[in-house]
Amino acid sequence: MENLIKKLQVEAGLTEDQAIKAVSIVKDYMDKEGLDIDWDKFFKGKSEEFLDKAKGLFADISKNTQSYTDKFVDKVDELADKARKKASDFFNEK
Repeated sequence: MENLIKKLQVEAGLTEDQAIKAVSIVKDYMDKEGLDIDWDKFFKGKSEEFLDKAKGLFADISKNTQSYTDKFVDKVDELADKARKKASDFFNEK
């Protein structure tokens, strides 16, 4: 499995994280298509290490996504507060 990751890094110019993600995507795709593959044999017993790395990568991506989501929600709340204040000011002026 490490050889495949290294090969993707050298030949495709991927980072280690990108190579791991690419292999993970291919594995998920093949599983969803119902292709019968002996992943333990394919990864030569390295599947647990691969899965741990992939889980870590996806956890990092999820954490970053959550951070952006939180910032977006905060900004929307801020804009909504400003809109309510302007509406209140507008109606109180009359």
